[in-house]
Amino acid sequence: MDVQTVVANALGANQSVFIDKALDGLTDADLATCPIAGANPIGWTLWHQYRVEDGLLSNIGNKPQTWVEDDWHAKFGMEANPGQMGMGDTAEQVAAFKPSVEHLKGYGAAVRAKTLQVLNSLTAEDLDREIPGPGGQPRKIGDVLGIVMLDHFHHSGQVCYLRGCITPGWAPM
Repeated sequence: MDVQTVVANALGANQSVFIDKALDGLTDADLATCPIAGANPIGWTLWHQYRVEDGLLSNIGNKPQTWVEDDWHAKFGMEANPGQMGMGDTAEQVAAFKPSVEHLKGYGAAVRAKTLQVLNSLTAEDLDREIPGPGGQPRKIGDVLGIVMLDHFHHSGQVCYLRGCITPGWAPM
C-alpha cells in the first residue's frame, strides 16, 4: 500500500466513523451551539477543517481551491477569498458564521473529491517535493499530507465532543 492510499483511507474512515455520525440528525441551529460562550461550534469547526484541506490539497495539486472555483463561498454567504480559512477569526466572526448542514456536507464532499484526485496523481517522488506549507515555510508534500490528517483528527475530536454536549450520551460508535 502506498502513502496516498493510507492518507485517503484515513481521511475517509475519519469522515464516515466520526463526522458523518456527528452530523446525523443535527439541525442548522445545532451547528451554532456552543458549550460555553466564545467556543467554536460544530459548524465553524467543520468549515475550518474543510477549508484547510481545500487550501493544502489545492496547493499540493497546483489547482484552484474548490471554495472559489465551485462558488462554495457564495453558498456560505462569504467572499471568494482563498486565504479565508478561519485562522485568526475573532469570537464575533465565529459566532456570526451560520452554515447549513446541507452546505457543510456538500462542501466537504466536493473538497474530498478533489483531495482524492490530487492524491491519485501523486508519485512517490512527489512526496519529497517541497511546496510552501502552512505559514509559508517550505515543506515536503509528504509532511503537508501529515498536517492534513492531524488537522482532521484534531477537529473531528472537537466535533464529536461538541455533539456530545448537544446530545448527552451521544457517541460515534
